[in-house]
Amino acid sequence: MAKRLSILQKNILALCLEQRFITSQELLSALWDLQPQEQGTQETAIAKAQYASAHSSLSRTLTKLWIKNLIEQWKTINRSKTGITLTRAGQRLIEAILEESEDA
Repeated sequence: MAKRLSILQKNILALCLEQRFITSQELLSALWDLQPQEQGTQETAIAKAQYASAHSSLSRTLTKLWIKNLIEQWKTINRSKTGITLTRAGQRLIEAILEESEDA
């Protein structure tokens, strides 16, 4: 299965292994260096488009990882923030991937 994971999927699993619980916002910040944007200038509009694109990509990737039973998704009650943790299968897989990359 490791060969069928994208680089983005592997990076998400590695970040989740490192932090145990990570929110979507933390993933956007860590992987794309993006923060939510407020209304304003054309520059802000471009940043909002980049944020929306990255958020869509993250959402699709998290869904794929969830379908593969590699992560658990947690949604908060008061806002639409999503956090993820690794399943046992996800933890074993990313540990094997990281060990393999160290051996290479």
